[in-house]
Amino acid sequence: MKKKITFLLLLILIVTSGCSISRVRLNSADSIIDEVLLNDNKLRNTAFNGYSYYVPNTLKILNKTEYNTLLQDEYGNDYYVYVDAVGYYNKSENTFKEDKRSYYSKKIEAKNKKKNGYLEINEINNKYFVEAVYNYGKIEVYTKKRYLNSTLINLSQVLSSLKYNNKVLSTIIGDNVINYEEENFNIFTTKKSTTNYLDYIEQYDKVKDDNNKLPDDDQLDIGSDEWEVFYEIIR
Repeated sequence: MKKKITFLLLLILIVTSGCSISRVRLNSADSIIDEVLLNDNKLRNTAFNGYSYYVPNTLKILNKTEYNTLLQDEYGNDYYVYVDAVGYYNKSENTFKEDKRSYYSKKIEAKNKKKNGYLEINEINNKYFVEAVYNYGKIEVYTKKRYLNSTLINLSQVLSSLKYNNKVLSTIIGDNVINYEEENFNIFTTKKSTTNYLDYIEQYDKVKDDNNKLPDDDQLDIGSDEWEVFYEIIR
């Protein structure tokens, strides 16, 4: 009886220690990439036309369109998710080059070499602009340093779960339902700043009225063409 009790106590200790060690290891971008992003996450709870992925309970969906989604975490950080289905369909090459001047910059590739991407973080005005790409999905976040690891874990869970439906995409893109010839956005080119989408989000939040109605164009300090793109994202 004593042996059984001792064995159970040891088992509990090992399991508990293992969980603690696992959490402790997720204390850097490298460890989060290795243990979360590069893992084959088979969870899915959000489906779109041609692809699906997992949104953890630490994030909520604010807006979503065909290939763009706006998520938000418990700290109020906005995550702009863009899925490059055209790039996936055409198997676009990962042209990303690491930048030693960045706070963090690393090209990423799965062990089986079937998926790749990058993670780049740049410090801007005492905050951090994160650009993460994996398996033709891109997430941008602008966050404070104390939330950086939490942000990386969140976005890694989403990107690691991204799965495409080849038959559906072949039908959509092959039939030119959308004018894909005008596609000129390269997710493998970093922006290195929050200019455009994240700035628009900030302005949008400031002028949005209490009834959650979209603000008028002249209330936002962006060009008309840029606003049309942004409007399509948040509509």
